[in-house]
Amino acid sequence: MYILITGATDGIGKTTAIELAKLGYNLIIHGRTSDKLINLQKTIIKDFPNIDIITIKADLSDLAETFEAFNKINNYPINVLINNAATFSKNFKYTIDGFEVTYQVNYLSHFLITHILLDNLLSNQPAKIINVSSMAHSNSINITDIKNKLFPSGYEAYSLSKLCNILFTFKLHDILKNKNISVNCLHPGVINTKLLIDNWGPIGSDTFEGYKMIKFVFDLPIDISGKYFRNFKETKAADVVYDKFIQDELYDITKDFLKDYIK
Repeated sequence: MYILITGATDGIGKTTAIELAKLGYNLIIHGRTSDKLINLQKTIIKDFPNIDIITIKADLSDLAETFEAFNKINNYPINVLINNAATFSKNFKYTIDGFEVTYQVNYLSHFLITHILLDNLLSNQPAKIINVSSMAHSNSINITDIKNKLFPSGYEAYSLSKLCNILFTFKLHDILKNKNISVNCLHPGVINTKLLIDNWGPIGSDTFEGYKMIKFVFDLPIDISGKYFRNFKETKAADVVYDKFIQDELYDITKDFLKDYIK
């Protein structure tokens, strides 16, 4: 069995990959650049030669590239998916697919990755899906604007993407309940990732603290699902995430955005 970690070559993802390798888990590590992936793979294999490390290179701001890359690893049995990769763009920027870049990388591509691997996870249950969100998630969402591809920029785009991750978590939990798959999301803490340092400075904690939060959710019993965690306990998120209509609308709109890739 394998654990797949997106955004594994930097920050929390890298620390998580190394720490899980120490515990003997086989890994599929995703990154955007080949050099970082190869270097991390070599480092882990050197220290833990009995661990199988598969690499997957994909730029999550390109849906076609993401679809092709993650389909290639579907023959590996995966029972944990950690959707961790994230970006932040201060200025509004469209991707090649016509979406705001932060929204696509942080949410849309992870929605796609999860659906690409869903049958795999179902075949290798008990399985877990862990979505890294943030306490900085927005407390509102304009579904009509999203449907019309009208996205905010900067911090608002980041907050929106993290809100969408929670809404997706809760909706997917409802879809998968009683199928021996847990779906949870978390705030990892204010962590000195490259994203944080580049945009706000080194104001957070070491990446190991972020790993500890992921490991906390990773270790939860399989019957704990559809939850948002912060500071090592279940926490209430923004009121809007509990609106079933909003969950359903966002899910349907997202599937429509990705109709060329998933059913």
